[in-house]
Amino acid sequence: MIVTRSWLEEYIDLSDIDNGRLSAALNSIGLEVDAVDEHTMHEKVVVGEVVSCEKHPDADKLNVCQVNVGSEMVQIVCGAANVVDAKFVAVATVGAVLPGDFKIKKAKLRGLESMGMICSSSELGLPELEDGIMILDESIGELELGKPLNEYPKFADTVIDIELTANRGDCDSIHGVARDLCAAFDKELKSYDFEVKSRNVLGVAREFQVNSSCKVPSFFCYSIVEEDGLRSNFLERLRLGFVKQEAKDNLERAVAYAKHESGVLLRAYDYNKLSKGSEEPVSFEIRECENSTIEVRCAKELVSIAGVNQNDNSKASESSGKILLEASYVDPDFVVEGVSVNKLESDELYYNSSR
Repeated sequence: MIVTRSWLEEYIDLSDIDNGRLSAALNSIGLEVDAVDEHTMHEKVVVGEVVSCEKHPDADKLNVCQVNVGSEMVQIVCGAANVVDAKFVAVATVGAVLPGDFKIKKAKLRGLESMGMICSSSELGLPELEDGIMILDESIGELELGKPLNEYPKFADTVIDIELTANRGDCDSIHGVARDLCAAFDKELKSYDFEVKSRNVLGVAREFQVNSSCKVPSFFCYSIVEEDGLRSNFLERLRLGFVKQEAKDNLERAVAYAKHESGVLLRAYDYNKLSKGSEEPVSFEIRECENSTIEVRCAKELVSIAGVNQNDNSKASESSGKILLEASYVDPDFVVEGVSVNKLESDELYYNSSR
């Protein structure tokens, strides 16, 4: 389990606790710290704004950018294709020192002066977040031109890798770790503060039905959302990079972020694929099988095995439009037994559901 200090601070006040004391507390409550990585950047790596961007007259793959770094406007020649879409960026100004002892100096690229570098995440020693340069937004805090990135706690974060034993599934989330730390430090657990930005949540009873012919040793909760143009912000991508959670699109990223923060096991189904054009409500049948598994079926077709895997044909993507979200819990011992007895192939959710 990997956590970051700023992410924990969403739930616990750590302002009076340094990283050494935090690590010691985690070890003392049975959450063994395997590694601590403090991300810091040179003071001359600052927030910049790309004011204009034009093609280099003598190089097809280079762009000449005028960048506001707060105290002045500087010209920077950049080879990243996505700089044309950028507004706020990370700028290593002249004098900055990047990982690998790489010093930023005045330079000339194909005859044009370049006074700094617009940086990618990997050039700053951060996880690789996207192709090209890193494009910032205010999810990390109010962006002030010329402000060192090191002054943003969500950016210059501390990453803590915890060796989580199989019996500590209660701490397989940011919320779970923060809850135990609150007990250790005798602090109050903060309530989750969020703003609802989308009202496209549909009345689930009109669109979806769930049936079970017998008592099933599990819990399921469903919601239907219509979402067009789903986008993830910079903080989501950065934190998922820190905790080594990969996602191929914005929906996977949103689900992974929610799961890692809350510990709730989530699956996303493509509603339109399940309905196959019918105006009738989609109906799930959930049943316990004799082989120690819980199957979820739609129109008699298997769409998932609870806690184990999901049929590729039922999976939603960021372009699905209408998404059926499933939150579930099955006793981890039951899940492990089913996988072991039947030699089932499992997906990434199994790591969490088996604990």
